[in-house]
Amino acid sequence: MTMWTSLDPAAVAVDPGGRATARLRVRNTGDTVEEYRLSVVGTPAGWARVEPDTLRLYPGSEGTAEISFAPPRSPDAPAGPAPYGIRVEPREHPDLRDVLEGQVTVAPFTEVRAELLPPSLVGRFRGRASVAVDNLGNTPLTASLTLRDETNRLTYDMTPNSVQIAPGRAAFAKLDVRPQHVRWTGRAEQHRITVAVRRSGDDTGLELSGTFDQRPVLPRWLMVAGSAMVTAAVAFVVLWLAFQPKVTTASGELQAGSSAQPVPQGAESPLPSAPVSAPPAAPPGGAQAPAGDGSGGGGGGGGGDASELGSGPPVVPPPPKQAKPAPNAPAGPVWDMGYKPDDIVTFAQYRLATLGNENECTLKPGWTAGIIDKATQTSLACYQAHVMRDKKSSMQLTATDKKPGTLGRATLTSMWAQGIRVENVKSGAQNYDVTKLVAALWWANQSSISDGDLTRDRFYANKGIDYFKAGQKNGYATKSDAGLAQAIKDYQANVGLKATGVADAQTINWLIGGDVKDRGKPGR
Repeated sequence: MTMWTSLDPAAVAVDPGGRATARLRVRNTGDTVEEYRLSVVGTPAGWARVEPDTLRLYPGSEGTAEISFAPPRSPDAPAGPAPYGIRVEPREHPDLRDVLEGQVTVAPFTEVRAELLPPSLVGRFRGRASVAVDNLGNTPLTASLTLRDETNRLTYDMTPNSVQIAPGRAAFAKLDVRPQHVRWTGRAEQHRITVAVRRSGDDTGLELSGTFDQRPVLPRWLMVAGSAMVTAAVAFVVLWLAFQPKVTTASGELQAGSSAQPVPQGAESPLPSAPVSAPPAAPPGGAQAPAGDGSGGGGGGGGGDASELGSGPPVVPPPPKQAKPAPNAPAGPVWDMGYKPDDIVTFAQYRLATLGNENECTLKPGWTAGIIDKATQTSLACYQAHVMRDKKSSMQLTATDKKPGTLGRATLTSMWAQGIRVENVKSGAQNYDVTKLVAALWWANQSSISDGDLTRDRFYANKGIDYFKAGQKNGYATKSDAGLAQAIKDYQANVGLKATGVADAQTINWLIGGDVKDRGKPGR
C-alpha cells in the first residue's frame, strides 16, 4: 500500500441551496513521488466538488482536499441520506486506488406551483378546465383541490380531488363547473371562482382565481329578431282588420229611372276568366338570383403583403388532410417520420410556416398536420442549421436533437423562445411573450417528459396554433410571477448562467440556441 487516507466527517447534512464540507487527508507511504487524482462518485457527484482534485506528494508527506456539497434547491437533489464515495487513484500505481465511503443528508423542502387552464371558462350549461399542480420540491407531495364561488350559485366536480406527485413531476385534475340555474335569456353572467390547492399538513395553500361566463341559451340577437318578427306580425294584423274598402252603388240612379230593366237570366257569351298574374321578370341574361348568405363567390379577396417575422406574417391555412398513421406507429417525443400525429408537431409546423416569405426555411403549403412529413423534415433541418450558425445564441441545439429534421425538446425550446422581447417578460407583465417563455422553460428544464407534462405541453401547443391561425394578433396571456422567476433561475443554473431569476437577453438567446438541462438527453 503506497498511501493512507482519511475522511472527516464521514457524514454531513446540508440544506438545498446551502453548502457543507468534509476534509480528505492523503499520506504518501511509498518511497517515490506520487500524484493522486481525486473524484466524487455516487448520487451527490452532480453537485459535489473536490478542491484540489489532484495531490502531488513526496514520500512521507501528507496533503488535504476539501469536499464541498452544494445541492440545488430543486427536485434534482432528493431529500434524505445519499451515500457517496471519494475515489483516490495513484497515477503511478492505478491498481492500488482506494474509495472512501461517506454519507450526505439533504434536508427536505417543499415548493408547489399550480395553474388553472384556462383561467376563463365560457358555457351555457357547463364549463370545463384542468388544474395543473407541479411539485418543485424534493419530497413527495399530496395536495387536495377544492373550489368555491363568491355567489354560491355553482356546482362542480373535481376529478380527482386529491393528487400525489413525485418530486419534479406534475399532476392534472379535471374541473367541471355547472350553474345551478339555466339562463334562458338576457345578458351573460360572470361567476368568479377560486380553486384552492392545499398541501397535506399545511393549512395555507395556493389560490387560483378564474371566471365562469354563463351565456344565455337564447342569444341576444335571436331575441331581437324574434321581437321584430312579433311586432311586424301584430302590425300586419292591425292593418288588415282596420282596412275597410269603400263600396259605391247606383241605387239612387235606379230609383230615378222611369222603370227597372229586367236582369237577363243568362248570357250569349261566357264570363271572362280571372286575369292571371304575370311571373316576375328574370335577371338580364337569364342569370339566376344569388342564394345563400350573401358572402359572394370565389375570386374576391386575397392575402396582404407578407411581413417580417414577429410582426404578423401571413396566416397559413390549416392543411386539408389529416394524417392516418399505422396502428403500430411510435409516439414522441422525440418526433420523427412515421410517428403518430401530435398537436405539438402541428405547433412546430405553424411556427415554421410563418417564418416569412424571405426565409429559406419557411415551410411551404402542402404539409400534413401533426406528423413529420418530407416537407416538414426539410424545413426543420434548415431551421436547426440556422440556429447553429447564430453566434448570438449558445449554439447547443444539436447537442440534444442530434438527428437533423427530428423534433425534440431542444428544437421546441428554441421555437417557443423565438421573438420574445426582454421588456415584455419583466416581473408583473401579462402577455403572450410570457406564455412563450413559460412553454420554452417547460421543455428546457426537464430532461425527462411524463404523460402529465405532455398534457400541459399540448395545451400550450394548441394556444400557439390558435395564435398563428389568428394572424398573430392576440395570444393566450400569462402573468410573470414568482413561480416564473424561480423557473428562470433554475434554467440559468442548469445551463451555467448566473442564476438571477431575470430573463435577460443572454437567457433568451440561450433558449433560442437550444441549451437545455442535461444537454444530450433527448427527453422521454
